[in-house]
Amino acid sequence: MIEAGDLEKGLIIKVDKQLFKVLDYEFMKMGRGIAHVKASLKNLKTGNIIKKTFRSTERLEEVELSYQSATFLYKDRKSAVFLRDGKRISFPLEEIGDKVYYLTERLEVKIIYLDETPYSIELPIKVDLKVIDTPPYIKGATVASNTKLATLETGLKVKVPMFIKPGDVIRVNTETGEYTERIK
Repeated sequence: MIEAGDLEKGLIIKVDKQLFKVLDYEFMKMGRGIAHVKASLKNLKTGNIIKKTFRSTERLEEVELSYQSATFLYKDRKSAVFLRDGKRISFPLEEIGDKVYYLTERLEVKIIYLDETPYSIELPIKVDLKVIDTPPYIKGATVASNTKLATLETGLKVKVPMFIKPGDVIRVNTETGEYTERIK
């Protein structure tokens, strides 16, 4: 157990029977009242980020996790399958959530283990994906923004610069879902 006043970035805690990673926190003391800690927490199962406020003396359960490298093999209608040390490990697609849009064949990921049981996956910060469809660039067209929507090989839709065309490979940030660069 750890007090909320002792939170640190990267710490894994259990809140409402779910595991969260502390992304950021702010210690707040107002007047005579009890100090509070405002924290940004990332759900390890779904990837959703929430804001939560704790009393600084509130006790939280700290969780120890282990991480093992694995290779993504394939996905079917119900699950995503990974290979680690010659063993196949599958996760239901509902548990992986939007992470499925970043999975390509032979992608190296980390499987998160809780008490020797596979709990979730952690993606690399950036992945390379091929552009399947995007509107053509119209020279001389004046538009308020210089981006257009592109559909990638996994079905993910991302805003990209106007010069990107079908067949290009782009790098996407898995934490924000944004285009970062074109791969030559």
